[in-house]
Amino acid sequence: MKSRDRILARLRHGRTASPAAPMTPPESPPATVTQPDLEAMIEALGAAHAEVIRIEESQWPDRLAAMAAERSWQHWWVGRDEVAQTWQQHASAPQVTVFDDWTTQKDALFREAPVALSLAQGGIAETGTLIVESRPETPRTLSLVPPVHVVVVRERTVYPDMAKALANYSHSGLPTNLIFISGPSKTADIQQTLAYGAHGPKELIVFLCR
Repeated sequence: MKSRDRILARLRHGRTASPAAPMTPPESPPATVTQPDLEAMIEALGAAHAEVIRIEESQWPDRLAAMAAERSWQHWWVGRDEVAQTWQQHASAPQVTVFDDWTTQKDALFREAPVALSLAQGGIAETGTLIVESRPETPRTLSLVPPVHVVVVRERTVYPDMAKALANYSHSGLPTNLIFISGPSKTADIQQTLAYGAHGPKELIVFLCR
């Protein structure tokens, strides 16, 4: 038997003898968020150059309106989630573009969108990571293109680590696409010098809502 035939025979034998088992999410229920978890989340996000504002959920639209006036954010790009609806109904009457058609709005998003607003479905305290589900009403491009990304996340959806976060999907199943965001965009050159804002959002602002 030639070497090639022996290798192929071993591969066929291995494939038959030990088929790959499907990956399943953890079975343990998600843990209740604790104060140390929230503090770890804030610290990790801050270390990654994100701005974190801990606030009552009813107050984030007013705080965001004040911030928008200070920083001259006049045009917002949003999806069709609940924070987008809340923001559009705010008394400051923000100028909003709803991003829901990639075919016709793609060029404008890349050229003209200064600020995006979205809701995170969860957070991971250990790494300071936001979990954003990509859905038809909240296209993932909103979190990847505009130079400023504002995210609202509820404290009760923060989990200690990745395993606990994924356990949240053990019964409902994982969505098609999850986006994990840990600070603004960053990259490093061959000398390992870390640069922020090289591509995608240069600024990440997180409203951590009680």
